[in-house]
Amino acid sequence: MLQAESLVKLAGSGNTRAVEEEWIRIMESSEIQVPRLCEYKKVLADLCDQGDRARAESLAWAAIETLSARLPSADALTVAGPFLLAIGDCGEVRGQVAELYRRAHGEREGLEALLSEAGLEGGRPVRRALRTMEVCLALRAGDFLVARDADEAARVDAVNTSNWEFSLTLPSGPSSLGAVHLADRFKPAGPCEFDVMRFFDRSSLVAELHKDPAQLVVDICRNKGGRIDSDELQNLLVPSLITPQDWSKWWTRARSALKRNPHLSLEGRSPYTIAFSERPVDTDELFLKEFEHLRRPAAQLDALERFVRDCKARSETPSQEVLRRCCDSFCERARRKPRTDPARTAVLWVVARRAGQLSGLAEYADEAAEFFGRYSESAAEILAHVDSEALADVVCDCIVDASGADWTERLGEILPLLPLASCETAANRLLGAGWSTPEFEPAVQRIMSSPVECFEALLWLWNGPTHEKSIGDVTPVTALTRILRTLEDVRRSDKVGREAFKRMCARARAVLSAKRYERFELCLELLDAGMAAALRNMLSRTDALGRSVREDMLRRLSDKFPTLAAKEKVEPWARADVLFVTQAGMTRKQKEIDDLVNVKMKENAKAIGLAAEKGDLSENSEYKFALEERDLLRARLAQINSELEFARVIDPNDVPTSHVGIGTRAVFRRIADAEPFEMSFVGPWDASIDEGRYNYKAPLSQSLMGKRIGDVLAFDVAGAVGEYELVELHSALED
Repeated sequence: MLQAESLVKLAGSGNTRAVEEEWIRIMESSEIQVPRLCEYKKVLADLCDQGDRARAESLAWAAIETLSARLPSADALTVAGPFLLAIGDCGEVRGQVAELYRRAHGEREGLEALLSEAGLEGGRPVRRALRTMEVCLALRAGDFLVARDADEAARVDAVNTSNWEFSLTLPSGPSSLGAVHLADRFKPAGPCEFDVMRFFDRSSLVAELHKDPAQLVVDICRNKGGRIDSDELQNLLVPSLITPQDWSKWWTRARSALKRNPHLSLEGRSPYTIAFSERPVDTDELFLKEFEHLRRPAAQLDALERFVRDCKARSETPSQEVLRRCCDSFCERARRKPRTDPARTAVLWVVARRAGQLSGLAEYADEAAEFFGRYSESAAEILAHVDSEALADVVCDCIVDASGADWTERLGEILPLLPLASCETAANRLLGAGWSTPEFEPAVQRIMSSPVECFEALLWLWNGPTHEKSIGDVTPVTALTRILRTLEDVRRSDKVGREAFKRMCARARAVLSAKRYERFELCLELLDAGMAAALRNMLSRTDALGRSVREDMLRRLSDKFPTLAAKEKVEPWARADVLFVTQAGMTRKQKEIDDLVNVKMKENAKAIGLAAEKGDLSENSEYKFALEERDLLRARLAQINSELEFARVIDPNDVPTSHVGIGTRAVFRRIADAEPFEMSFVGPWDASIDEGRYNYKAPLSQSLMGKRIGDVLAFDVAGAVGEYELVELHSALED
């Protein structure tokens, strides 16, 4: 007996006689089951696609006739409906299906009226007619429905079978629908389905949400076609069932429960995709498929880390076969890597060793240590390709294993380049080997003198090493000011890429605010009033920490030194200690500095040298001119750097639209003739009167600061003379 796919291929070959004979044999077989019979609708659909609709109709009619005689009417109807959908509109087959409905549901009151309303024997599309019959025959008073295309549910209160009118209760109130429109809009649902409980039994749903989050997500996935991502789930539950404040805590617990449920799988990273399968998910197979699809070793290692973690969450032991396959894959790739690139090859061995650690397979450490024995001098370069603390720890392990008696010296050399947590691990190893402050001094000096390169290690010094007094005498105040100064220096330069700077800022915010600013509170105990004032100025100018962390630190500083906050409030536009600029203006200034330092000053130095070669400098006008240009360039660079010290980028979220302020675009209307006039108030680096952008520090701009809609003002400037009313306020940074 041919499978459905094989019979489709046979139909495509054009051997119609063989198709018909096999079709009859299948329909008359005593072995085949109803679900399997439904699969043969593919044969009918394929014949219709080939243009042989008449043959498809003939085969469908013959099959339904045969099955009607062999099977109970309800089973025959289960097959007949899909066959009719496959061939489309055929009067004879419609009649057969209608007759099967009469046999299977003849006892149902009003059946003929429903057949007529549904239009099964003619008058409505086949799909719509069958859907109407299926939905309406399944419903009784008290049953529930969920909407097909919206978040809505309904309860059936009564069914009038004389005209098949359904009385419903919707969340919005009572309603009534006819059979066809009801089936178009709703489908039957159980009382425990998510959408039903959300509208009709909310208290039980909230209890279920906390008691068994995995089962709740299973129900939601079923309603959403088997898949939903975590953002969609959040939008569905918050704020109707979970408060925004409780979402993170609930999702953390739910995610653990989802990983333990054999019917659910979490794919990707935030937002996660949650997939549901009726049969238990083969986690090994799913992981290997993901692992082989990934190309980057770091991404594969991340997937392996998640797989091992998820297995532990389900109280399962990861398959040793799967783990070994992953480790072998990493090792094989490392062996194939050209030895001309030892740093990247070493990273592959680091990944292989980490995989061996996760898998509990110690033998994968030996080959990695052997490789490091030949290339351990490249440890700093290797670390440049490592982007996780776990891998940095493995690099340290390899150095210790491969360097013999010199391991402390080599580990101390790379200590300033390690991530924060790895610094602590490495330092404890060195302390255990007998190191004290003199041995740590070169590493500490390097951290303090190269804070950009060693930023994570600088955060470690601030955070307070476990054995702080044994490592060095860098005070929390010194470390903090160096962190703040480094962030501002990086912000004003292009030495670090945008994404790397974002990561630096994020790490600084996390470390400085850790444990409710515990370390910062300790730092405040070491300050006197003068140092506190200096720190306040530094924090006020530091945008890199973000508004929340900066304000938290300033508030704690003011609580400790109340006199710092006793000054009268000064409006932003009146502040003399800050120069507000746009991001575009800041970028232009940084490019100007780059042009001055790397182009014009180098050209000037070259010109001075060439002029000096001509001798007799007292009469050499070229030499004097070059020196004058050097002085001008230096003065210009000093001026820009001085401005940058006070410059702060305008945050678009801080631009006022309730009154005129920095970053505001104001629309005025002349009272005499309704002539409009616009002004945008920006920093001096962005001003251009011809384009309507005015320096907010200029006297005219200062006189307008704080004005509100409805205020009347007199203008006597180019392009605007007379009395004007302020009519609109917008953000000039949205353009």
